[in-house]
Amino acid sequence: MSVLDDGLNDLIDGEKHVTQPPYAPPPVPPQGAQQWQGDQSYGGPQGQPYGQMPQGQPFGAPAPQPPAKTPFYKKKWFIVLAVIVAIAIIANMTNGGSGDTGTAASGSSDVAAADAPVAPAEEAAPEEVAPEESNPGIGEAAADGDFSFVVSGVDCSLTRIGNSTFGTDAQGQFCVVEVAVTNVGDSAQSFFGDNAKLFNAQGQEFSADTEAAIYLEDSSSIYEEINPGNTLNSKVVFDVPAGTTPTSVELHDSAFSGGVTVSLQ
Repeated sequence: MSVLDDGLNDLIDGEKHVTQPPYAPPPVPPQGAQQWQGDQSYGGPQGQPYGQMPQGQPFGAPAPQPPAKTPFYKKKWFIVLAVIVAIAIIANMTNGGSGDTGTAASGSSDVAAADAPVAPAEEAAPEEVAPEESNPGIGEAAADGDFSFVVSGVDCSLTRIGNSTFGTDAQGQFCVVEVAVTNVGDSAQSFFGDNAKLFNAQGQEFSADTEAAIYLEDSSSIYEEINPGNTLNSKVVFDVPAGTTPTSVELHDSAFSGGVTVSLQ
């Protein structure tokens, strides 16, 4: 039995020697680690093994925190700018309000006018056409300046004026206008038959024939002086193409007057 006991004891002692770890040198602390007093370990407080940091504390010294920045909306320049913008907006709204009111009023009036029933337009009365002023005719007085003329008739049947010895032949036919000339002015006035003009329906103008008037008895159209209130019975001769029918005669109290037109039809 002793031999068996001795063998078991030797076996147990051998296992103890095998399981015991060999000697190892102490760990080297990392650079910057602090050794706590009274402890052989590094990097932690007393009683705490190496490499284990306190719970919730980062490795090494804490980094310094940057100072907190002031928000831009709390800065003085932003506050001043905001006040200026607010004043400008209020002023713009105040000025624009009156204009909008006028515009709105105008718009409402326009809408009301558009919605109002349109009265039927009254038919325009036909314009009265003023009757054309007619010229005085045969037997009617026609005044120009200091003279008042009354035409009694026109004769276009002659082709020769005078006798066989002294006279003149018409190029076409002679038209003789008989006219009474009265001086209605305040002084003597000279009458010249040569100032008269004859017209046909086509508007052609014919001048008086002074030479033919010389051979016509009682012509009195070459030159006559008429005192105020007196009347001269005269005949004015015109040489016109054969077959011409005169429609009017224009008479003047002088060569520079406007003249008056007398209708012959």
